Amino acid sequence: MPVHVNAFSFSSIYQRACAFWSLKSQRFAVSKILTPLCVFVLLLVPDFTFASMVNQPVSVFSTYPSETLLRACGAQRALSEANSSQSTNLCFEDAISPDSFIKLLSESGEFSHLFPYGEGNDYELLIANVGAAPGMHRQHAKQFAEFTLQWRGIEIDSSSFDASALENTDVKTETALAEEEAQSLIARWIQHAKNSGLFTSQFLFDALEASDYKGGLQVPNAIGDFTKLDTQLYPDPFNGAITRYIHPEFEDALVDVTVYPFLDQLSSDENELLPKQLESDLQRASATADLQQLTLSQISPASRYEVNSALRGWRLGLSATSETSPTIYATTYVFKLQDKIVKVSTTFPPDFSDNIVNQLIVNVEVPQESEMMKKVRSLLLERAR
Repeated sequence: MPVHVNAFSFSSIYQRACAFWSLKSQRFAVSKILTPLCVFVLLLVPDFTFASMVNQPVSVFSTYPSETLLRACGAQRALSEANSSQSTNLCFEDAISPDSFIKLLSESGEFSHLFPYGEGNDYELLIANVGAAPGMHRQHAKQFAEFTLQWRGIEIDSSSFDASALENTDVKTETALAEEEAQSLIARWIQHAKNSGLFTSQFLFDALEASDYKGGLQVPNAIGDFTKLDTQLYPDPFNGAITRYIHPEFEDALVDVTVYPFLDQLSSDENELLPKQLESDLQRASATADLQQLTLSQISPASRYEVNSALRGWRLGLSATSETSPTIYATTYVFKLQDKIVKVSTTFPPDFSDNIVNQLIVNVEVPQESEMMKKVRSLLLERAR
């Protein structure tokens, strides 16, 4: 189920994260080409699942229990007190040390980058737990834990579990018993995360009510000799989705179509909106060329580009040279369709790519404006007043 939030909940996430840009020498026929400026390097990175490991950085914190968790524990306490004259604190906060949960998460092998009490990561896992106070009699008492996952401060999932308190039949220490209970609770949450695909892009897009690229994005299966390889979601809904096309003969001849929402209002002037997309590309390309000691040239400076009388966009053609390697090329086109930017990047000069792009863009359909972007634009409009 999507997590419903008001527009102001998006204040920390509305700025679209920049994709990773790079210049890399690749081969096309006898010349060298520039990797498209709008894609991740190497091949299209597949949308990972939680089956083996969470690849994004995840911060983990201890937090206060919710009223829901306290009520669940309170019901147990009331039943216990009705059956016993002894008063026992069965809803003690952090009955199990938070460090026990963090230790078990780190040892689970499911996280490649787990940051206990770390700041600045998109994903944050908040853990609360209540149960019998340490050292108190807790026969038949349950331990409760609540796991809340946030993305840039917005809650996208919350789940709670309970585990029956273990009896000290083997004369184990209080700490050892608590760790076993924590292990049971962690195992149940990890299984929940796997079953729901909690850390997949699709889960995030659904939770935030981002655009339905799977159902609403239409792109051709082939463009001339190029065939569609795959369409994948980025790990950030503000970066949208990317489709890669490959050539059967030239493995480094690539066409990439990236579709993502723009942050401006729907009425924004295309001649102001579209050049901004190319300006950011050019800045990143310039920085990367400097690092690789390449000389970057605009063989086709950013300018209006007309596909037909009804469809116009902007185009930027770049080349990069060095004393030790042949010239490399990249051409990027941007169009505005509904509330989306459609960016087409090729790894060859405009003379080769214009015809391909003209065939492609007329067959692209984008998803409608998402509930997420409606809230974001409402927030931006109110801030601008």
